[in-house]
Amino acid sequence: MLVIFALLISNRGSEDVRVEGNPIIEALIPKADSEVLRQSAVGIDLISGYEAELTINGISIPPDQINVLRDEENPRESANTGGSFGSTLNRFLYQPLGGRAVPELLGGKNCVLAEFWPISDPSARKKIEWCFTAL
Repeated sequence: MLVIFALLISNRGSEDVRVEGNPIIEALIPKADSEVLRQSAVGIDLISGYEAELTINGISIPPDQINVLRDEENPRESANTGGSFGSTLNRFLYQPLGGRAVPELLGGKNCVLAEFWPISDPSARKKIEWCFTAL
């Protein structure tokens, strides 16, 4: 009885973030409920064959400000050209900088909404939201 109760409590509040057991999402950057610096990169790591859009604290990030890393061995070429879809790396990262959509993360709680979909079916969009603290 106690074990069942503990399982119910441990799953509470996790409806929004389903990374464990989700074969599409490899990582949230930064991790949910973590503490990072206000200049830290924000994004999502997906399996290959997927695209993503990011919204940080309600601000939609323009696609040209999202660095898509698809080739770990040649990250500069990957970021500039979209890389190879055969790679296992598929990270969508936003780096806060002056003059960009989000120049720096808020001090305190920040939330990210990532929408992602298979390249072969853009209508099959899914969403995941997570929050973290910036110091």
